[in-house]
Amino acid sequence: LPYVECGNYGGTIEGTSRAPTSGTSDILSWRQAVLVRIADDLKTIVPNVARSWTWNDDYSAITFELRKGHKWSDGQPFTSADVVFFFEDIIQNKDLNPETTSEYGVNPHAKAIDETHVEVSFDSPFPGFLTYLATSGSYFSTFAPRHFFEKFMPQYNPNADADAKAAGFEDWKKWFTNYYQKWHDDATVSAAALEVPTLEAHIVEQVPDTQQRVFKANPYYFKVDSMGQQLPYIDHVHERFLNADLQALAILNGEIDFKAQGNELPNYPTFKENEAKGGYTVLLPPGSIGASLAFNITHVDPKLRGVYSDLRFRQAVSHAINRNEMNEVLYFGLGTPSQSMPADLSFEQPEDHAYMIDFAPEKSAAPLAEMGMKIGAHGFRTFPDGSPFTILWEYSSQFANAEFVKLMTDYLKAVGLNVNPKELTSEATRENAKAGKSDINMEWEVPYEPTLIANVELYIPYYSDISPLFGVKWKQWNDSNGAEGEEPPAWAKQLFELSKEWKTLLPGTERYTAVGRELIKLNQENMTLIGTIGELPKPVVVKSRLKNLLPELSTVHFNFGYMYPYRPDQWYIE
Repeated sequence: LPYVECGNYGGTIEGTSRAPTSGTSDILSWRQAVLVRIADDLKTIVPNVARSWTWNDDYSAITFELRKGHKWSDGQPFTSADVVFFFEDIIQNKDLNPETTSEYGVNPHAKAIDETHVEVSFDSPFPGFLTYLATSGSYFSTFAPRHFFEKFMPQYNPNADADAKAAGFEDWKKWFTNYYQKWHDDATVSAAALEVPTLEAHIVEQVPDTQQRVFKANPYYFKVDSMGQQLPYIDHVHERFLNADLQALAILNGEIDFKAQGNELPNYPTFKENEAKGGYTVLLPPGSIGASLAFNITHVDPKLRGVYSDLRFRQAVSHAINRNEMNEVLYFGLGTPSQSMPADLSFEQPEDHAYMIDFAPEKSAAPLAEMGMKIGAHGFRTFPDGSPFTILWEYSSQFANAEFVKLMTDYLKAVGLNVNPKELTSEATRENAKAGKSDINMEWEVPYEPTLIANVELYIPYYSDISPLFGVKWKQWNDSNGAEGEEPPAWAKQLFELSKEWKTLLPGTERYTAVGRELIKLNQENMTLIGTIGELPKPVVVKSRLKNLLPELSTVHFNFGYMYPYRPDQWYIE
């Protein structure tokens, strides 16, 4: 049922992202198709690709009913075999996924009951599975077109390696991964995207490049409106890749139909002033969260690790931040100073947000001096051994705008900590983070309660499923039962143990609340993440010609799949 009315067919919706692998989740949300969806109340899980589901008694297995007659974009049937193929031939394939539990944190298996029924089971109860699929897991599918991919795999094609070499690839694995990527948008950055069938609302129409991507309506998309008309209404999606400044300019010029991801609150006045000229409206839905900093406790440089892993240093940084001033200068007083933590938790306490957020430079100076970081000849603190100390802050504009970095740099310099800020692409910051070379990492999308239920990995080392903040080797140690990686400190071990239990708990129970409180306590007492401002509104730009949007948006955020809960497949252009 459309939000407003059944729409008109045709037209091209204009969007923009930063780069082929940066800031594309916004536009991805316009076409997503996964087994289940979170409704626009951001709480209720509703059917999507799957018609229905049934859990077993202990939440260790779930049976999905698929839709009879559903087809891939190439017209081939979509059946339970495609779900089984994903779990058994991709996730359980040691050549492709050495850690089969990394996708969900529990070991998954699938078996077909018939063409439209499939059971997915786990080695331990996982009641948060559906919540994961509908929120932070919505960027990945739990199915893959077996009829397309089996030719790449030796178990189905004995000549797979020879065929791979004939196609110009080193082996079947390289051939396979040229076409398959877990992250939906990573599979749409090359010519291979023209060949791979999908269930999404729009499919790649021409070879993508570094300037743009063009999608066309999927002729076999499975949804219809209340009059029985097939969705989507919009014929094409045009995605241009522009840096932050050019994105803002394109919005002001009225060239963009919808933009949420990457819109910063400091741009709000300029966007608002130009509404009439640009032919758009700026919405301010609630629920965005200001930037968080994570110092690299497990830095590859022993001297930097020695500083950043000292709790006194991280506490000193938190007290150096003038959050009230930051809120006024950057966010027009619309936010609330807060320590970093998951958002909108049923078990949070007011004191959680206030933990060590008081602006107190004297509380910064004393612990830094205790560490032996004395003020040197140039007015900045040294390493404890007396050598010059500088924080190299390599940041991406996707997670920190220049004004934020400048203000934070001033605060740190005011307590004697020299900072050298340098802007990099998101891809570069991710590579540095994975290598353990970053001083500060910021790619932490704040989990809301549904996403914490689904993906507690966001709140334990390494605090991300995309780019680590710190603790990569700690996670390796934990996942391998001590056979690999590096043994973590006791508090990190506690987080790992609690996370295992958390996955088995039903939300709202007494134990669920107790474990949730302990997760907050351990992270805050060890200052794993340093927060700035919470409860910020999110500028969302909507061109006047774009129709069938929910009249009042609630939270628009990565961990809810941006617009996915609000059914963009029934938008139309007037």
